[in-house]
Amino acid sequence: MSSSVVTGNRSEAPCFYIDADTSHGWPRESNSALCKFGVTGKSPVVRCRENERVLREEWGIEADLELVFVATGRITSAEKEIADHTRPWLPDLFQENAEWRRCPPRELARMAILIAEDRQR
Repeated sequence: MSSSVVTGNRSEAPCFYIDADTSHGWPRESNSALCKFGVTGKSPVVRCRENERVLREEWGIEADLELVFVATGRITSAEKEIADHTRPWLPDLFQENAEWRRCPPRELARMAILIAEDRQR
């Protein structure tokens, strides 16, 4: 993965990001968290706040989302494969095409990296 500069509300290149809810004890008291992943051209921090607002306004879920992973490069084109491979972690509340997962955020990040690297082989 490569790095990119994020300035203001936009990032220099599309970013793959993972947000994780810290309101239920992750990472100290719980191994897993509600996570949101995706690709954005916005600042990942801005996108995190938007995801938190959507959870609250559209799903009635109060969460304290934190940006826990950001990468640029080939990982940004692997979003669909990442979604397919992580579908077992999709919470029942969300629709099948949602990018929300209940899982260990570090494991989600590792899986995303491996999937992106495997696509290049």
